[in-house]
Amino acid sequence: MKVLESLRLLPVLLLGAVLPVGAQPFMLNAERAERVRRALDEGDARVKSLYDRALRDADKLLALPDPTVVDKGMTPPSGDKHDYISMGRYWWPNPATADGLPYVRRDGESNPELKQFDRDRLGDFTSRLQRLAGAYLLGRRPEHARKAASMLRTWFINPRTMMNPNAVYAQMVPGRNGGLGRPEGVLDTYSFIEAVDAIRVLERDGYLSKKDMKALREWFSEYVDWLRTSDGGLGEYAAKNNHGVAYDVQTVLFALFAGRDDVARELAESFAERRLRPQIEADGRQPLELARTTAFGYSTYNLTHLLDMCVVARTMGIDLYDSADGAIDRAIGYLVQFLGNREAFPYKQIKDWRGVEQNLARQLLRAANLKENAEYRCLYEQYRSPEEQKHALFILFNE
Repeated sequence: MKVLESLRLLPVLLLGAVLPVGAQPFMLNAERAERVRRALDEGDARVKSLYDRALRDADKLLALPDPTVVDKGMTPPSGDKHDYISMGRYWWPNPATADGLPYVRRDGESNPELKQFDRDRLGDFTSRLQRLAGAYLLGRRPEHARKAASMLRTWFINPRTMMNPNAVYAQMVPGRNGGLGRPEGVLDTYSFIEAVDAIRVLERDGYLSKKDMKALREWFSEYVDWLRTSDGGLGEYAAKNNHGVAYDVQTVLFALFAGRDDVARELAESFAERRLRPQIEADGRQPLELARTTAFGYSTYNLTHLLDMCVVARTMGIDLYDSADGAIDRAIGYLVQFLGNREAFPYKQIKDWRGVEQNLARQLLRAANLKENAEYRCLYEQYRSPEEQKHALFILFNE
């Protein structure tokens, strides 16, 4: 840990000469990749172990076929397999009807039927991109960049395999709404943040051509239009809980990537008043998240999105972390009192308490990177996952 601690104290490396401002990833900290390489040169065994794991994980992806929405075994109501479709996570067959329709909601309980649709495929796609782009930043191996570029072309550009830029059928519920999706489905595409990060890394070194980049920016611009004008997008914009925050984060980031800075700035500049003040109480509680059956988990989940917005907004020169009278620190303060103290938590958390604690610990480290806080760093050390290898990329890019 001593070398990683010293990395935080190094002057910021002038990576601008290598990574132009316009090509900086949003979430992957490219400066830390250079610091990792310096730690390797200094013989840090822990960094070497994590670095080797990150590159091995990326190597395993090289021979896998590129994911695509057209591979699903069913066709959306539109008749077009290029349309993304998923099912609401917590919806189950109705026990009161012979055909199980319309499905009924069981909050916090995931229906395994989800796997029949595109949601897991999309998540797999963006997870692989993140691992490949992160490994490429660390190890500079061309094969990782080439594979990521191929995946991006398959998902967004190739007319035979590309996804249409909409979420019309996202999180549909059988027997409801005529087979159309719901505003909540917009949350599915949050993971495209990893795709944009990968694009910006690959653009820098020429793994994506100018033609590729034009097509990718057009795709995301069209998707921003869908987010801003469709019933699903407008419904999610109006959401008062974590869904509204997630809508803002992805719309801002996608708009920035597409060159639509006016759209991004409008949402980012109004974020504190529209999201932070209404969602976070004076004592740090997030009432709409605490109403869930996994209240600790959803409160931490929303915190993750809030920190994501802080990171993206800083690329625009907007500091949201201390806005709304320190709402984010208040939200963190409310949650950390329950670390190691489950019995004191006055709300429901029907599963995975330890996993949420570990996720909250990771968010504390991210918060400390936005605004130095020794207490948050200590809590991260105390409650982070003991299985470091599973979080190699996170550690290398955040500690």
